[in-house]
Amino acid sequence: MADDQSSNDTEIISFASSEISLPRVTRFWMLLLFDVSSTICALFVLFCVLINHKLRSTVNNHALIVLLFLGLSLQLIDVPFYLNFIIHSSVTPSNGWICLLWWLVDIGMYNGGTIILAWIAFERHIIVFYDQLISTRKKRILIHYLPMLFLILYSFAYYIYATYYFPCENIYDYTLPFCNGSPCYLSDPIMGIWNFIINSALPSFLEAFFSLSFLFRVFWKKYHSHLPMQWRKQRKMTIQLMSLSSLNMAVTFPIGVIGVAHLCGLPQDVGVQVNQYFFFFSYFVIFLIPFICLASISGVNRKFQEKILCRRQRQVQRFTATVKPEHFKSNITMQH
Repeated sequence: MADDQSSNDTEIISFASSEISLPRVTRFWMLLLFDVSSTICALFVLFCVLINHKLRSTVNNHALIVLLFLGLSLQLIDVPFYLNFIIHSSVTPSNGWICLLWWLVDIGMYNGGTIILAWIAFERHIIVFYDQLISTRKKRILIHYLPMLFLILYSFAYYIYATYYFPCENIYDYTLPFCNGSPCYLSDPIMGIWNFIINSALPSFLEAFFSLSFLFRVFWKKYHSHLPMQWRKQRKMTIQLMSLSSLNMAVTFPIGVIGVAHLCGLPQDVGVQVNQYFFFFSYFVIFLIPFICLASISGVNRKFQEKILCRRQRQVQRFTATVKPEHFKSNITMQH
């Protein structure tokens, strides 16, 4: 009986350290409402960009398209898995392939998005300050397309290998979110450190560095350079970049700090609950990115205003014109 009690206590501690204290019902509705609206927004943005040749061929939109597709993989696979877990209080169906797919999307696609965000921050310097490097088709292939293609292929290749083929034994706990959220390759001294430093911490640091340096260079050029500058275009690009970076860094920076502290000797049980909250709220980074793209891509924003907002305004105006105040007055008079 004592052994059973000890086992139960261990399970409770394990559960507490692997799932945030926010009630599951609250998490369910938060994720569901944001996921549905964000998915619709992401599909709308992608539709507008992909059917419009000008938007589709604009260099600074390409990485955003990749980012939105990576986000959709989390919105259409990761989040539904989490909602299904909340409904059944376990991973259902309880199969290892579900856990592997969940890990691949949750860890791999999210970190892939972080890598792409770092590339976006770096590429903005090229687009604004060194546009001659992408002035021809050959230069665009070398400077723009090939690096981005390499980052995409690297992200998929690394996480597919690490998740499905790395020689280690996974332990699945179907009673916890993400099947305990710890694929075995993260415990490997090489793969685990590589994943944290190269795929997570370094891209986050580079994203912050390139974003802040881009902001500094834009303002420096505006106020201290006598060269002509398309300020309106640069302002939109700056706001877009800073919105994306600030949103992502608000979550990834604390996670990175805690991770580095653990590598430097901080006990593993310190900051676990805080880390779990940041991991949960990282979903909202994915949810909000489509809305930032909607607001910052001019052609998409214009189409949204024309198709959605103007249509709604016309409906309101039509209703107002149909139901006039004097109608109410005459009805009231007749009733009296």
